[in-house]
Amino acid sequence: MIEPRGLMEAFHDLLKAVRLLKQRQPTIAPLGMLAAIRRHEPAGSCHMKELAAEHALDPSTVSRAVAALVRDGLVARIADPADGRASTLRLTDRGTTVLDEVRGRYEERITAALHDWTPEEIATLTASLRRFADDLILETAR
Repeated sequence: MIEPRGLMEAFHDLLKAVRLLKQRQPTIAPLGMLAAIRRHEPAGSCHMKELAAEHALDPSTVSRAVAALVRDGLVARIADPADGRASTLRLTDRGTTVLDEVRGRYEERITAALHDWTPEEIATLTASLRRFADDLILETAR
């Protein structure tokens, strides 16, 4: 039997911890967008519609975020060779540097928080969080 109150409180605490982590790690760009663009780069391109779907955001929200990333010199728009009306997105050298620096700071904080956890505990947490997120996404899509 699920104990919803305890689970909801733990979920609330996790969200609070993530907000605090973000507040203490100033960044000039949406880290998730930069990371998503990088994940698509090995395939050669990333379109805004892919970012919107990946982040479950409205395309207009992604468009504004991407415009800011381009303005800040973190992302470049490149004409899509398959469709001249569309553009693909790539990280600039500066975007790659910012992403690597911010991710490094996040990883340092997370590593410090898990300093007395065993590798098995970390693996269990990782698998459980992935499963929970996947199941919650599926449930929300119904």
